[in-house]
Amino acid sequence: MPRPTGVVLRVSDALLRKIISEEYSPGLRLPSEVDLAAEFGCGRSTIREALRHLAGLNLVESRRGSGAVVLDYRREGRLELMPTWFQFGRFEHPLPAIIREMLRLRAMLACEAARLAALYATPSSLASVRRQIEVAHTFRDKPLEHSLRELDIFRALTHASAMWPAAWLANAFIGPMREVHRIVADPLSAVQDNWLDVMNDLMTRIEQHDVDGAVARLRRHFDQVDRQIAEGLEGIFARSHDRGIP
Repeated sequence: MPRPTGVVLRVSDALLRKIISEEYSPGLRLPSEVDLAAEFGCGRSTIREALRHLAGLNLVESRRGSGAVVLDYRREGRLELMPTWFQFGRFEHPLPAIIREMLRLRAMLACEAARLAALYATPSSLASVRRQIEVAHTFRDKPLEHSLRELDIFRALTHASAMWPAAWLANAFIGPMREVHRIVADPLSAVQDNWLDVMNDLMTRIEQHDVDGAVARLRRHFDQVDRQIAEGLEGIFARSHDRGIP
């Protein structure tokens, strides 16, 4: 779904924050288009476009005779909400636990990308993945940039398999996951010294159609990386607790 721009983006983002922070709670009928236009200093057509965007995110629903009603974003929302949720949402679980689970999902999807590539990718389709690995390695001293490039590598593996439903799933996940990495990757996760060796070994196994070996190699890699991130998170939150920061 295309992201709005200009005044429509400003209005939709403001409404989105109100919904995620629960200033607008589930079941609430939103103010009328006239009232919202007056609040945001814009035209009713802008309000309609902003509400249409929010409806596409499963955040509001237009009901005959009731106007736009707020939906329960926790149950109806989409992955695009993740960055705003991290900033303004209320968590049922501690943030470190949420991040660990998101990293676990990232590892699962990356392993699935490796499995699909080992089964279905061709040498020509994997050549571009090799090039992306080389580029990512040049950012080894910049953990955040490197981690974002690594996400692109695993999406490229999915594309190389030409198993397009899986590629669409990867496309939906990649944007929000980039935001998670912006939170945890720098400075918590320095790039491992053997990263390039791990990726080259992974690609060799994929090119040899060694499905089990490729998945196992990647799983070991993520076990080590995510343990490092988890330990860093625990240290940060322990220090915050000691200082009385909620």
